[in-house]
Amino acid sequence: MIKKSRVRAVALLLLVSCPLLFAVDDELVTRYLTAANNQYSAGNVAKAFAYINNVLSSYADELVPQNVEVLSETIYYGYLEQLKKSRDWKAFAEVKGKLIEFPYVSSERIARSVKVLNTYEAQDAAWGGGSVPSATGGPDGAVQGSGAVSGSAAAAAAIYNNQLKSNVLELQLALEKMKAEAAAEAAQEADAQNAEFQQELLATQREAYERALAETRDVSGSSSRVLLLSLLILTGLILIVFIAVIVNVLINLRNTKSQNDKFVETLKAVSEMTQLNMTQRVQLDALPPLYGADSQMRMIGSAMKETGLPSPPITEAEKKELADLAQKCREIGARIDAATGRKNNSKNVAEMVFKLAQEMGVAQYEATLFFSVAMVYDIGFLEVDASLLQATSLTEDQKFEIRNHVKQGLAALSFVPEKYMSVFADGVLMHHENMDGSGYPEGLSGSRIPYIARLIRVAESFVALISRRNYRDIFDKESAVAELRSSPGLYDSEIVDVLETII
Repeated sequence: MIKKSRVRAVALLLLVSCPLLFAVDDELVTRYLTAANNQYSAGNVAKAFAYINNVLSSYADELVPQNVEVLSETIYYGYLEQLKKSRDWKAFAEVKGKLIEFPYVSSERIARSVKVLNTYEAQDAAWGGGSVPSATGGPDGAVQGSGAVSGSAAAAAAIYNNQLKSNVLELQLALEKMKAEAAAEAAQEADAQNAEFQQELLATQREAYERALAETRDVSGSSSRVLLLSLLILTGLILIVFIAVIVNVLINLRNTKSQNDKFVETLKAVSEMTQLNMTQRVQLDALPPLYGADSQMRMIGSAMKETGLPSPPITEAEKKELADLAQKCREIGARIDAATGRKNNSKNVAEMVFKLAQEMGVAQYEATLFFSVAMVYDIGFLEVDASLLQATSLTEDQKFEIRNHVKQGLAALSFVPEKYMSVFADGVLMHHENMDGSGYPEGLSGSRIPYIARLIRVAESFVALISRRNYRDIFDKESAVAELRSSPGLYDSEIVDVLETII
């Protein structure tokens, strides 16, 4: 009966504590654990016992950390040793109940202490009321003798009950130990079975591999000739493609060398500028007109006209002035590319503008000046917030600020000598005008767009298409020209035709 009631009590405790097994409050447990350790160190073992039980109640059996088990065992043992002196049997009964609730706390020395205290409890139950009176004669003596017999029977029953409780506790602790040993043996057996299975699987795989290898050897004789023939054909195709690539590279190198030679000659012309002859000026007068900063129409290369380009430098001071301007434009172009994150963009656009101008019959001096203008055509970006230039999406106001760089660029041309200001202003302000009038900032169309602006419009778009951008793939040169031709309303078709001949 006692055993059944105790089992029901343990079951009830487990049901109550189940929700806590899966929700350990780390902060609260740490506070209780610290309090238990401090109380035990101060000699207050009873309080330490209460705190450590709060900690144990927060864990499931398989989740109790090793340090908690060690501290629990130490506190339980110290409390039992204290109970040997105090003979507080109510507290002893609580300890035994907790050992049933937390069997993993028990150890050999705790079990020995429990046995000793069970014996002490039985003795106190038998003789705790004082010495047994001696029997005397007569009626009173008979009564006293009868009381002694009754007291002896009660003591014997108490000893028996305590021994029974001790045996139940020992059996429960032994049962928990047997369960742990059985679980360990089951785990070892499972590991052994898994290892055996792995060995069998490995043997099966080895047999399958050896069988496949044998079958491969059987068919390798006939398949090796087919494989060799395939390799020879593939090698021949690779060789043909390689030769074609080499031929294409050589052709491109020759074309590039020819263009570079022209470019080098132009760079020399910056420092060795000579006066244009009349034939060249007549050719330049035949080019389309420019839209000047003063809103007047003029012809490109009309050096002798009031609103055209100035005459080529003659004196050493004029030559030095133009050379210094070209160097300044290169430096500013590098700053623009650093701000926009477009590596070598200004240099690539300027070189393409120079090549297009020369191919279309513009003389060396004007082509060189166009090169300098193209180096700084996006100078307005230096006045725009740098974060906008790297942004992936823009508001309408931010788009307006980006587009306004063409006007902001005019204010940044203070380094340009007055006689060259007109062509620089045309390139910086008008390079986003379109042939159909859909561009900005003025909405000019056709021949009203300055010639330098039309050159930059084509060159800039072509360089952008063949360069890496985050928002699209790179075009090859032929595809880039085809893309420009698909938008005749944006680009000067004559300049696009010339572009196709020089790439």
